[in-house]
Amino acid sequence: AGHTEKEASMPRELVMVQVGQCGNQVGCRFWDIALREHAACSKSPVFDEPLSSFFRNVDASGHGEPRRLEVGSKISTLKARAVLIDTETGVLNSLLQGPLGEIFDSRQLISDQFGAGNNWAQGHMEYGPKYREEIEESVRRTVEDCSSLQSFFLLHSLGGGTGSGLGTYVLSLLADNYPEVYRFTNSVFPSEDDDVVTSPYNSVLALNQLSEHADCVLPMENKALADICRRVEEKA
Repeated sequence: AGHTEKEASMPRELVMVQVGQCGNQVGCRFWDIALREHAACSKSPVFDEPLSSFFRNVDASGHGEPRRLEVGSKISTLKARAVLIDTETGVLNSLLQGPLGEIFDSRQLISDQFGAGNNWAQGHMEYGPKYREEIEESVRRTVEDCSSLQSFFLLHSLGGGTGSGLGTYVLSLLADNYPEVYRFTNSVFPSEDDDVVTSPYNSVLALNQLSEHADCVLPMENKALADICRRVEEKA
């Protein structure tokens, strides 16, 4: 019975993998809401298990590598369990310079300069192999900071080249390197009136990869997402 109780109390961490402009913008909102909701539900300054599912708690006051603090310790410096990937620097730079910039470890950010040109093949076949080792190292480092990793959660869109192409390449790496870890995706589908002419092709090519490598796909259509945001703003 003691062994069962100990297992039940173990943390169950989730690693977020944000790919492309859409994935990183949605991810930024997720981290903001996660912090706000935890603050609303818990007034204690203690690093608890719900918080540990999505964040590391480290002591960054000394020199060198920050010291990892365990569940039950006082909250010191929170770092998101996340890997941020894009083929342009604009969105990632804005995240680092924004109010949540300090929760991201700069070593977990991977970017290029020129974008994927709304081309699935460029993201999947060019940028994927080009950054494979860097992506695998960032994921490995994040996984090693977990006590009991439960799942990966990929945030990306299917209409552009980076989210669809590079995003599904990363998903295939996760399937190869961590076959026992669940892989969830939040995939934003393009709207019917999307002005990117290649978005239907990118989506179809990405769907083939999702069906092969994802354990669960949580789809969201872009216009529906915009309508939800608009209604929330109107009520506010």
